[in-house]
Amino acid sequence: MAYFLQPLLRIRTMREDRALGELTSARRALAAAEEELAERRRDLDAYEETKEERRDRIYDAIIGRAVSRDQVDLANEGVARIDEEGVLKADNVKRAEGVVRQKTEAVTSARDNLNRATKNRMKIDEHKSIWAAEEALAEEARAEGELEDFTVRKEEI
Repeated sequence: MAYFLQPLLRIRTMREDRALGELTSARRALAAAEEELAERRRDLDAYEETKEERRDRIYDAIIGRAVSRDQVDLANEGVARIDEEGVLKADNVKRAEGVVRQKTEAVTSARDNLNRATKNRMKIDEHKSIWAAEEALAEEARAEGELEDFTVRKEEI
């Protein structure tokens, strides 16, 4: 006799496979987000290393020389752009950290879904093994009953 919950077991197995795929995908997305965060941090570190040198070059170009007000304004604008670049790079790091946090939550959620799907499939597997054991006992009892019928008939003759 076929296992009557086999379609449900097949569905639970498919759900478990899908959850495993989602977990793998979430882990890949997390790894990509972490790499992006590392890249953003490297950019910010490179900026931090060179910002003072870049500012000094701008100031060195005008200090000790006779310059017009427009040239001073251009120098101040250049320094402001350098500072703005730093703010943007720091903001990029914060955003990347937020993405990593989201991806970490997605991995946790996917792991929970996989655990739930695995438990559900294992319940049906356990039921199937119990059913198979009971079915084997019933089949053995039927076979023994047939053997008894055959033996009883033989003795009657």
